[in-house]
Amino acid sequence: MSIYFDNAATTAMTPEILSLIDELNLSLFGNPSSLHSHGRAARQALNQARQTIASVLNANSEEIIFTSGATEANSFVFAKLNYDLIITSPAEHSSVIEAAKASSKAISWLDLDEQGYINLEQLEELLEENYEQRILLSIMHANNEIGTLQDLEAISELKQKYHNVIWHSDCVQSFAKYPIDVKELSLDLLSASAHKIHGPKGCGLLYIKKQFQPEQGLIIGGGQEFGLRSGTENIVSIIAMAEASKILSKKVDSLKTLHNYIQKELASIDGLIINGPPGRLLGNFNICLSNCRLKSEELVLQMDLAGFCVSSGSACSSNKAAAEIISSYVLRACKIKEQIASKSVRVSLSILNNETELEEFIKITKEIQSRFPEFVTELGNMG
Repeated sequence: MSIYFDNAATTAMTPEILSLIDELNLSLFGNPSSLHSHGRAARQALNQARQTIASVLNANSEEIIFTSGATEANSFVFAKLNYDLIITSPAEHSSVIEAAKASSKAISWLDLDEQGYINLEQLEELLEENYEQRILLSIMHANNEIGTLQDLEAISELKQKYHNVIWHSDCVQSFAKYPIDVKELSLDLLSASAHKIHGPKGCGLLYIKKQFQPEQGLIIGGGQEFGLRSGTENIVSIIAMAEASKILSKKVDSLKTLHNYIQKELASIDGLIINGPPGRLLGNFNICLSNCRLKSEELVLQMDLAGFCVSSGSACSSNKAAAEIISSYVLRACKIKEQIASKSVRVSLSILNNETELEEFIKITKEIQSRFPEFVTELGNMG
């Protein structure tokens, strides 16, 4: 049986959520738009779930729009808002990067340091230079590959200084793990997905401040979700997402314990490099075995054979001519050397993991490194 350490990609549902879904599928099958008793019960449950999510974010309930996931929410942001210029980073999720490109609007890309942090001085310069334009600023809270937590408070200060800015944050990796107060942070839009917090796939949300809600949504038809996302609501998954957010927020301390344990153990492995900042996203570790000759995909396969599911987190370069570039675009955006980036994998934990699994993982990692050795000198100076 495999031990699952790819929770940044998706999480397994907790036993509580699995039981809740079974119960809801039997008892709450009405259409929330129907006037009869089953419809009214569904509408009441939907409203309660919306209020639960709104409370997590300190938002108003009418500012929470349920979607099929964060990808749809991100597409909504770039397709339906009124703006002239996009400011974002090259390490955003592909659903942000591709939606930004598809908008046909001008894009200013922020520089990143080796730990994945945006250049705040550059951001302020761009805001100052373009103060006459309507700017859509999209900066993710927590990077899914390298674990960088951006300084939302610092970005918020700049946002409040320049009133022509609409601020969106993809919070898929941080939602329910960290307190996010959209009012204190002056966030205008926020995206999240249920399947990243032990909820079901196919459900997510977009927080959109009332003043930025367009007259027409991305999906039109029946007028559900305040006219911004037509289609019968996925009532069972929405309720499960709301409940999953409460469960995860209560169990964050157990994830912190696992995080601290594996961070210490990884640091004890000779030649192992942890990409990204020390104060990283809970449970997210992007590692390079510099003393091992395996590339990312090969290392993923070896770990899979040993019973561990991890991720390379990599995508081939869109420039097919550059065949030597096989590493993650995120690591390249952070200017991490190709010798390191091409040998890196992501290990991401959840509240369903335990210390025994981590102990076995450390043991297997050491064994793989010893079976496929490579002299450190072949990599040169890795900084």
